[in-house]
Amino acid sequence: MLIGCDNKQTLERRLRAAGCEVVKVNGNQEAFDHARHEVFDTTVLVSTGSLINVAETIFNLRDLNESMEIIVLVERSANTTNRFLRQLIEHPIERTRILTRRQLQKQLHAAGRPAPPGGSA
Repeated sequence: MLIGCDNKQTLERRLRAAGCEVVKVNGNQEAFDHARHEVFDTTVLVSTGSLINVAETIFNLRDLNESMEIIVLVERSANTTNRFLRQLIEHPIERTRILTRRQLQKQLHAAGRPAPPGGSA
């Protein structure tokens, strides 16, 4: 499941090109509704920059599916400037990874899947 803003659908296209089945949702409530009715192996959450919003989403998804892997996707520049993100990095939530788009692309490629289209993120 892909949660969040992907206006140009670049991330969705890259995941599909890597062989992933993608269910795109725009907001938390829509994500929770889908998670109640479907089982997802992985959720990619495009960070809004708000620790409270991200943490609440993660914990609510965990309540619905404890085994789901959750990837919080952040902008590269936010790693050092966003205090909420720094808190999330310093106090990680179990079974949750924080990646940039580029790091996610590298992991998809390293897993033996074809390189996502469009080059670097």
